[in-house]
Amino acid sequence: MGNSANEEEKWEFASLEWCQFAGELGARLIQEANLDLSKYEWGFSEHYLLTPERLMAGRDKAAYYFMITGGKVSGGAGLPEECLALPGFHVSPVWAMIAHPSAVIYGREGQKQRGIDGAKLNEELAAAGISSPKKAPPKAAEAKPPRCHVCGSPDHDRADCPVWPPGIGEALSVDSENGGGLHNITAKRLKRSPELDDLPETESWVPIFSKMTDEQKSRFLKLIGR
Repeated sequence: MGNSANEEEKWEFASLEWCQFAGELGARLIQEANLDLSKYEWGFSEHYLLTPERLMAGRDKAAYYFMITGGKVSGGAGLPEECLALPGFHVSPVWAMIAHPSAVIYGREGQKQRGIDGAKLNEELAAAGISSPKKAPPKAAEAKPPRCHVCGSPDHDRADCPVWPPGIGEALSVDSENGGGLHNITAKRLKRSPELDDLPETESWVPIFSKMTDEQKSRFLKLIGR
């Protein structure tokens, strides 16, 4: 799984071909980790909102997934209800917010910087009086220190994490400091999208709203549904 006959072929972010490649790759990385799959009932999905129609290829949703259930791992393009019903990592980001940054190869430090740059973009949108397309989590009545250092939850210990159970994150990020892992391998198969190609960006390719022209701002806001 996860291998194309042409290993140099590239696709745009959220295209059907890329989603199929990413979903199969995630399943393969887990399979190759030689985990006891019978211990897991877990799913991963990414559903990209407001994906340009030209990339939809007749789909209702631009998404990919992989999951472990019944001791078996599977994955591909799509958003199966069976996967969504499983505990795990399920997100629905807006396409234009992450399309280009998803093509950047990075290790731990690069991942941190991408997070910082993404937060800055949300801050700039807020400063311009524009609500972020990324919903903020509800504030807890009382702040509690995290018990799980991986997902940051105060409600469970690392060993019991339902979002990233021990072994799964390690399998998906294997050799990420040297260009391996789910993110980096899928990033290598991405090409830039014309809707975003002329926008000012950080080094991690996150759009910089404050440096856009009025025309670029108008176009970007339409892409993120604002």
